[in-house]
Amino acid sequence: MTTKLLYDEKELLSLASVGDEYAFSLLFHKYKHKLYGYLMRVTDSTDTTEDIIQEIFLKLWKDRTELENITTFDAYLFRMAKNYAINAFKAKARQTLLYAEYFETLHLEDCSTDHKVQFDETQTLLTQIVENLPPQQKLIFKLSREQHLKHDEIAEMLQISPLTVKNHIIQALNTIKRSLKYQAVLYMIWAFWCVFKK
Repeated sequence: MTTKLLYDEKELLSLASVGDEYAFSLLFHKYKHKLYGYLMRVTDSTDTTEDIIQEIFLKLWKDRTELENITTFDAYLFRMAKNYAINAFKAKARQTLLYAEYFETLHLEDCSTDHKVQFDETQTLLTQIVENLPPQQKLIFKLSREQHLKHDEIAEMLQISPLTVKNHIIQALNTIKRSLKYQAVLYMIWAFWCVFKK
């Protein structure tokens, strides 16, 4: 039975290598769930997992003439998945550090503008960080960032001094920068974990 399955897979790889889309789709359906389970354990992100699976099979199809030369397809696939996961973590780390650097150079009054770089996952992370700020700090930061209010306007609205508003925004920005840098380090640790994990 095992020999037959191996033979079938070899045949599918051979057919796919000459452009047989049906054979390629059979390979895709055979392995997509296994890859999904593995990548979800590694990345803990449905979006990253789905992106990687799509990238893997696009790459395989692009280089399909090499498919018949692959001796152990499952091992080859999981090695690709591991490498793509490592690259994804490195990319997230770079992206998160860029975002942290952006906040390093952000002037207090710029905090109310909406010209920030829009990285989807980093934006989600930023939202989580802001939601965990102390209530008053979160409110002031949101009024500045989302409502585009100036410090004087926020101070008047909340019946506090402009200096208090400024201090809250400084503290919020410092927390955001620290949290983003910490997350970038975590991404790099996960990337190294993937490298050394058997």
